Amino acid sequence: MSYEHLIYEVDAETHVATVTLNKPDRLNAISQQDHRDILDLCGRIQDDDVWAVIWTGAGRGFCSGADVGNRPAAAEAAAAAADPQLNQLLDESSWISRQGRALYAIDKPMIAAMNGVAAGAGFSLALCCDIRVGCENSRFTTVYQERNLPPEGGMSFLLPRIVGASRAFDLVMTSRRVDAEEAYRIGLLDRLVPAGELMSTARALAEQICSLPPSAVRVSKRAIRRALESDFVEATHYETQAGGLARRARHDGEESRKAFAEKRKPKYLGR
Repeated sequence: MSYEHLIYEVDAETHVATVTLNKPDRLNAISQQDHRDILDLCGRIQDDDVWAVIWTGAGRGFCSGADVGNRPAAAEAAAAAADPQLNQLLDESSWISRQGRALYAIDKPMIAAMNGVAAGAGFSLALCCDIRVGCENSRFTTVYQERNLPPEGGMSFLLPRIVGASRAFDLVMTSRRVDAEEAYRIGLLDRLVPAGELMSTARALAEQICSLPPSAVRVSKRAIRRALESDFVEATHYETQAGGLARRARHDGEESRKAFAEKRKPKYLGR
């Protein structure tokens, strides 16, 4: 299946999927149809042949947020009146938050290759990724306050956990722009490289992750995400459960032990 403004590619050899937001003339702003396509894509990403995902944007922007300038208002209003579900979808808060939940639910490691500006819903999308790689062109702005909106798409949950509560208040309430250097300093970016090395760095990172047993990687992500929402005791109990889940991949467990004993690189199959 193809999408109008999304490019989805999977490298069968490395098991790395790449999602490119492809609307460069609008800095990859997300329309209602793009949102529906992203929800569909979130389901495809859960395929067993995908072990890691890179999100990036075409052109100068990563994602400038909701595409508020491309809405056929009269047609949408008429459709909304006839379809309560569509009415909910057209509510900006509802669809951005729904998208955040779908992205956050993905248990594959996700890397954002931040090629340019990330604003509003685009900033939230980047926060839903586990690791963010940036370059000198990376820029962040929450922008929601400027639209008379609270933070959405999971930003209120994720941003303070990544940069701390005080910095989250600062970024949300001032809606100020954050450049690449500051983003790296405060933890919004985990890697900062020259623009020409952005995608190669993101791919190398994804391939490094994919060189490890995929079942162990997935349950590790679940454990860390679970710990964000629980106390210490509950987190340690889930670590034990996660270990049991990882050991169900019998081939990879045995391969890990054999490769270590034979001093060679393991060949994991995800089972």
